[in-house]
Amino acid sequence: MEIKVYSDYDAMCAATAKLIADHVRANPEALLSFAAGSSPLGVFAKLIEAAKSGTVSFARCRFVSLDEWAGLDGSAQGSCRQTLDEHFFKPLAVPEPHIRFFDGKAGSYERECEEMDAYIAGHGGIGLILLGVGMNGHLGFNEPGASFEAYSHVSRLDETTKHVSVKYFGESLPLTQGITLGIRHMMEADQAILIADGLKKADIVHEALNGEVTNRVPASILQRHNNCAVYLDAGAASKLKPLPNSL
Repeated sequence: MEIKVYSDYDAMCAATAKLIADHVRANPEALLSFAAGSSPLGVFAKLIEAAKSGTVSFARCRFVSLDEWAGLDGSAQGSCRQTLDEHFFKPLAVPEPHIRFFDGKAGSYERECEEMDAYIAGHGGIGLILLGVGMNGHLGFNEPGASFEAYSHVSRLDETTKHVSVKYFGESLPLTQGITLGIRHMMEADQAILIADGLKKADIVHEALNGEVTNRVPASILQRHNNCAVYLDAGAASKLKPLPNSL
């Protein structure tokens, strides 16, 4: 695991975008999966800027969702699909056939998960996955207690996740489940990137990176990933021991 600390959010996003762009230039048909929380938004802005300047092209890439709120249509404000549409797919005119996203309104979530797993396997696995870490240590909707061996599955949302969801929707919605890629997908990805910003994430970053590997803190499993880069701003890194030098 490579841990780098940046002076601020903008610098962290720039470095993350460069790592993604480097991967895509080396693997122009890569299968990519991007988290849809608030932390990656600055990364998406940098990637759009790079693509529009011609320094990287996503034209041949394929994209799979990391997760989705069960019960929400992909066009619903605050859904994972809507967030990625607004901040990445539409600005770059990514063709719909290049996107395979979980359907939060699917008639059968089990079939939805099976089809996602088949799609990923059919494309040779995930090339790069961009992750954020939840306040409870979740990755995607792999909540505390999640199996490290699972592929795509439906999860019961932790109370912390339900509480934090208000920032995406502006109100409390009766959401109880999420559809998510499994930890196993993340561990099998050629490249994983974990990003976190702000003092609010300092405690969970410390637990995930300095603590024991345990499914009580799902992000801790990334300590065992063969190729994981952890990019943090100074606030998120402030409780790490030893504290890495800032860039």
